[in-house]
Amino acid sequence: MSALSGQQIVPAPWQLSGNGLIVVWWADRRDRNLHRFTPPELREHAVSSPSLMMFVDYRSSDAGPYRELLFIPGQFRVKGRRRWSITRIYVSTTISVRSGRANWGIPKDLADFQVEGEPGGTQRVTVSAEGRCAASLEFEPVGPRFPVTGSLLPAPLRTLIQVSGDRRFEFAPTARGRIRAARLLRAESDPALFPAPGGGRILGVFCVPEFRMEFPRARISSPEEHV
Repeated sequence: MSALSGQQIVPAPWQLSGNGLIVVWWADRRDRNLHRFTPPELREHAVSSPSLMMFVDYRSSDAGPYRELLFIPGQFRVKGRRRWSITRIYVSTTISVRSGRANWGIPKDLADFQVEGEPGGTQRVTVSAEGRCAASLEFEPVGPRFPVTGSLLPAPLRTLIQVSGDRRFEFAPTARGRIRAARLLRAESDPALFPAPGGGRILGVFCVPEFRMEFPRARISSPEEHV
């Protein structure tokens, strides 16, 4: 057990590095599971946009190493501006759960992660929560690596809004690293626990063999100032 495990919250900003997977797809808007975990305050403000699923293996962070699986159903129009929102996310450490909820209003829940394989080859990821399998993925990279940087995107295109109780959190992470195309061999989930790209049309699958990113301090405000 790390020394961090005794801490309640690790404050923002965070510097993180690791590797992961990004799946982008055009979900069936009639899918009742798409907004199963979306807060009511945001649900009616959803706009037509792609959905994202990400598996991330943080090898280092201010809260220590941890893994996460997250789902973004799409964008929401907030006071005329489009914002992403993470509506479902599992992480592998308690300190990440506590800190993510406190710093950014991210609705993190604790889960067990089993990862087979190494970045650069076929990987299999199984996420278990509440005594059963929440999601399982299998993927492999294909093609060359390309450098990317989050600073190439303007802040409005990478800004997230999170609703947590009577507070709204807004922040725009930045990232840089390398990315390559990937093949999603399998993606299954228990829809009661986690959505997966089983329906709709996949637009792109990408492995991120190495990256560095920053999660800045969030701007926290009251409901009247937002939705």
